[in-house]
Amino acid sequence: MPASFGSRPFFRFLHKGLGLKNLADYIEQRQKLLGLTNLDVRTVIDVGANKGRAARRFRRLFPEARVYCVEPIPRLCRRLEQWAETEGDAVRVFELALSRAPSEQPLYVHRQSDILSTLAAPAPGEAARYEPIPVQVETLDRLAAGLRLEPDVLVKLDTEGLDLEVIRGGEKTLRGAAAVIVEAPFYPNAAGDGAPTFEDIAGALRDLGYVYRGNVRLGCRHGTPMLADVLFARREAAERLAARA
Repeated sequence: MPASFGSRPFFRFLHKGLGLKNLADYIEQRQKLLGLTNLDVRTVIDVGANKGRAARRFRRLFPEARVYCVEPIPRLCRRLEQWAETEGDAVRVFELALSRAPSEQPLYVHRQSDILSTLAAPAPGEAARYEPIPVQVETLDRLAAGLRLEPDVLVKLDTEGLDLEVIRGGEKTLRGAAAVIVEAPFYPNAAGDGAPTFEDIAGALRDLGYVYRGNVRLGCRHGTPMLADVLFARREAAERLAARA
């Protein structure tokens, strides 16, 4: 019988015993978040936390880390706050949107799917699908200046096409982080009109010292990859990941 699920003997059994190397690699990279669990992540900034699915996973993977959830939709913040109350001081919630500069402006909340809500004004033909609500907009750098950031720092970005704006407003914070996970479309308009592509995001992060390290999640359409949650690591952190693999 193979060893317990997730153990090294189990993966060797899948790989050598059953010849399922691709399956073994997939399960292990999912469990280890592309090796990020080999870093000593003590701070997670989850920008676009939504209902908290990713934040909960980060709490499981990095039990010593403090998780900062940033979410502009009030009803989702209340849901996150209820969970945060069960986590002691390990989770904090900020009812904010992030962008390149601080402001107050409308957030367009999709009437059927909170995940599609964005600061970008919808096209005229799509406006009826959204409800505008006023939100406070900050920059990542201004928010982070008031936080206790213990290394290693992981930043997750999912802001429906405005991730490049968040990066521009958070360059100081990102230069001090170890890794970034960001949703990136591979083709123009794959995630909405005007959304930056993988190349745009990779270029901006490359200028901040990051290198591409893989896809945490891949979204396909009829077999064609359209977008992904992409892992970038700062070069020094990437070297540590490779050394500990």
